[in-house]
Amino acid sequence: MPTVFDVRALASRVRIELDDSLSSSDQESIRSHWVDIAHDGSGEPDHVIRAGMRRDQDSAGRSTTVLADSAEELAQRITSEVTVGAIGALRGQALMLHASAVALDDGRVIGFVGPSGRGKTTASQALGRIYGYVTDETLAVRADGSVVAYPKPLSIGSWPGVKLTEPASTLGLRAAPVDGLRLAAIVLLDRRPDIEQPFVERVPIIEALSELVPQTSHLSALEHPLRTLLETVLSTGGVRRVVYSEASSLPSLIDDVLAAVDDDPPVLTDVAKMSQRDCDCFSGLIEPRDVLSPVERPGAYWRGTYTDALLVDDLLVLLVSGRVVVLTGIGPILWLAADGLTEEELRGIALRAHPEPPADVDVDAVIADAVRGMLDERIFVAS
Repeated sequence: MPTVFDVRALASRVRIELDDSLSSSDQESIRSHWVDIAHDGSGEPDHVIRAGMRRDQDSAGRSTTVLADSAEELAQRITSEVTVGAIGALRGQALMLHASAVALDDGRVIGFVGPSGRGKTTASQALGRIYGYVTDETLAVRADGSVVAYPKPLSIGSWPGVKLTEPASTLGLRAAPVDGLRLAAIVLLDRRPDIEQPFVERVPIIEALSELVPQTSHLSALEHPLRTLLETVLSTGGVRRVVYSEASSLPSLIDDVLAAVDDDPPVLTDVAKMSQRDCDCFSGLIEPRDVLSPVERPGAYWRGTYTDALLVDDLLVLLVSGRVVVLTGIGPILWLAADGLTEEELRGIALRAHPEPPADVDVDAVIADAVRGMLDERIFVAS
């Protein structure tokens, strides 16, 4: 007979239906993987996953069919499907990092960010026996800093090959506090085989962005993605990096992680969707003129399509197609001013906005290089 059960995955209720192509023992084994986050209350699920060793021709609507050649592979695919669906359901509602996380008894959560193979699941096992296990896959943080726990079954093993799926309780991991989880630290995992003495270091915010942004889900769906990410990071005292060799050394570093606070955070200034005509930021730099289209203004430059923009101190950070672009020097003023201006007009703005350059600096060459670089990065478009 088929087995049907519900689980809590982030903010979603997911129903898993195992068909009778699986033996009773395989059905019970897969169900046992989810014992830690079983949802026993009444009500309808947000998402339904049908799984088995053969195709279910009747699946429709919100249902998903998951197929595999073995029960072990099927268990892994079900875990992936539950996670993808839960992440999608929180799209635009929370900052979601590819991270493992544990919680102290007082609810403070430490997230360990890294791509696949960096040791997130191994870190969860080493730390989860001492601290509360929050997740080994997706750390979801709401705008108020609260954390949505996802203590999913862990996938044990190395790639390639089918990983074994085990519930946290079977592995001896502690349950995290039910309420009051709040993000306290974001840590980049850096596992190196030759490290004899593990250590914690602070990471400059701009450097950290290039590592954090690729490890997010649906970042661009947030209303102000860069500000949300940066404010979340800064609220925890900045980004730390743990450099280590063995996961068994991680528990001894927790105090250092919590103590590594940046006491000189940068100033954030919004420039998203800003143009020279809806603010006074270019007062005295640009002569007023009518808005012209690329057809009417050949040889001019415009800002390319971007998702978000933010000044971090005097650096301009752009989110473009899911990647971070950082502009320094004259780059920020050129990008901010570009709204149908020629290179010569941009040169005049740069000279008025910045101090007199050294005598040995070729201003024309510097500006031409900056413009070419922004064209290459696709943050400038030319008419």
